[in-house]
Amino acid sequence: MNDLKINEQIAFLRKQKGMTQEELAHSLGVTNQSVSKWESAQCCPDIQLLPELAKIFDVSIDELMGYKAAESMPDIYLKIKALFESIPREDIFDNAFRLCALLHEAAMTGGYKERVPWNTDMNHALGEDLYKWGFSACSLPEGNTVHTGNGLFIADGRHYHAPTASQIMDLYVSLDRLCDLNVLKIMYSLYEMTVNDFDLYVPISEIAKKAKMSEAETEKALEQIPVTVKDGENGDYLYRIEGSYMHMPSLLLLLRQR
Repeated sequence: MNDLKINEQIAFLRKQKGMTQEELAHSLGVTNQSVSKWESAQCCPDIQLLPELAKIFDVSIDELMGYKAAESMPDIYLKIKALFESIPREDIFDNAFRLCALLHEAAMTGGYKERVPWNTDMNHALGEDLYKWGFSACSLPEGNTVHTGNGLFIADGRHYHAPTASQIMDLYVSLDRLCDLNVLKIMYSLYEMTVNDFDLYVPISEIAKKAKMSEAETEKALEQIPVTVKDGENGDYLYRIEGSYMHMPSLLLLLRQR
């Protein structure tokens, strides 16, 4: 049987309910200091309070005590599928990103894997500042994970396969065409202008203005970026980054030096 984790369970369940320590203490008829001591593992609640605690959190006493076995991966998988079937389409990516952030947090907190469950004071995936993350990375023999801003990356180290010679060449060509300051400025300007509307195409004049570059420089830089082009009403060309390439601006930000 695992070590008793009732202090972490109380802290986690209280926060899930959106309750403060003071509110929980009032509901139980105990002092604020008592709840604080429970959550910091200085002591445990009286056994007579367990049924009331379980009722407040709407869990069983076994769940409160941390005795309930963890659900299997298939069970969790089915629940995630059910979640995404029930939420509006416009919320799909926000929820997917939050799940990824939760997995990143699981790998990062408490000295990587030394603390299970992870630090209950964090819960970044549920916070409003999820996309304001600075930078964090975890590198272990079994895998790597990086989170910065609106980008998350998780790699399974155990199943790494060395790239083929042709894949390395493809990577070189992709990076080589972007290794120019003007090209990067234009790519990020065009991305920012069109990322929220996949039907929007913009002319060179607007891209140049956004990037604070000349139209000649903008046109030259666009030659190095995979773009989709269509005719404008005034006979000019309109641009947006090719759909299969739209992940690159966020992905490249993960490569910044620290």
